[in-house]
Amino acid sequence: MSTAQVLFGIALGIVALIITGFALYVASSTMWGDRWYRRKP
Repeated sequence: MSTAQVLFGIALGIVALIITGFALYVASSTMWGDRWYRRKP
């Protein structure tokens, strides 16, 4: 593998982690929102 391929792989991994983390954050925040706000009278 060349240096460019290694850097591209690292960058792709970082982007994937950011997207996954953001998706988990949104999912968890909506779940907590449902738990706290929708069950109140």
